[in-house]
Amino acid sequence: MEEPVTIIDRDVLKILSADTRMNILKELSAGDRTPSDLGKRLSKSDATIVEHLNVLCKHGLVKKIEQPGKKWVFYTLTERGYGIVSSKSRRLVIVLGTSILAFFGGIFSLMQYSTQTGYLAAKESVQRSPLAGEGGIISTFIPPYLQISAVLFLVALVCFSFYIYRKSKVKGGEI
Repeated sequence: MEEPVTIIDRDVLKILSADTRMNILKELSAGDRTPSDLGKRLSKSDATIVEHLNVLCKHGLVKKIEQPGKKWVFYTLTERGYGIVSSKSRRLVIVLGTSILAFFGGIFSLMQYSTQTGYLAAKESVQRSPLAGEGGIISTFIPPYLQISAVLFLVALVCFSFYIYRKSKVKGGEI
């Protein structure tokens, strides 16, 4: 299922600037909730939650679900509200995917370096270089495959660290 494209206007940006409202949207992305359930999960009073839910409903981000004959009132995300919450998930998946690709690219580059033919070919090209010192080998020479693998491992580490940081921030410390 493709995520809806959400256009955010100035009013919605003002509404989303409140941390409680963003946290409500995140909680509702996991499923329908009652105001008391949201209050418990977010450590806020029910009156505060209802006030924020009314604002979110007014701007079309959340929908109130009342069932005739039932005393419980549930709230759910609208398509517009889901589009706001889900775009962050997509970015985290892209970052995680990039880190995995970089990690395996680093492993591949390291394997290429470790093969005898790759190392010997690099060594011969340096020995034939006019920059080669008296010993025939520049002491600071780092083979290209080793450089590539180091860069890819670094990219993987940065991306994975960013993913862990954002995931722990989104889930309140739970990964």
